Amino acid sequence: MVTSLSLVYSAAAVRRMIGDRFPVVRVEKWWKVCLVVFRGCRPRFMSRQAFLKHFVEWRKAQARALQVTRRLGSSHCFSVRNQSKGSVYEVQTFIGGLSCSCEDFQNQIQFFGRACCKHGYAVLGHLGFETLSDYIEQRQE
Repeated sequence: MVTSLSLVYSAAAVRRMIGDRFPVVRVEKWWKVCLVVFRGCRPRFMSRQAFLKHFVEWRKAQARALQVTRRLGSSHCFSVRNQSKGSVYEVQTFIGGLSCSCEDFQNQIQFFGRACCKHGYAVLGHLGFETLSDYIEQRQE
């Protein structure tokens, strides 16, 4: 089951950030840091900011491998295809952001009230934007 904590502050994120050298037993979110407990090693503190940055950068990196196609007859609807998995998700853009049909996007909306998944980052890149806030700022001008 996905929770707001496991979405950002996960053992998988720790492994991606520092490598697979040590098995992660648990991640505890504290005020400005996370305590990461490893099997057979001393615990380590990692900044929550590092987790949040990784959360975004990981999705941006995954977006580079996706294929974006604008839907015929629509300037704001896109199909985003993952060639390796064979999956296709629909992304719609609007003035205040975007929307995607994937589970990651739905989880982010549920827990954080806003979202941008790898499919969203793929569309933003296709449109020439680096971040969702850049896109929103330009659309609201």
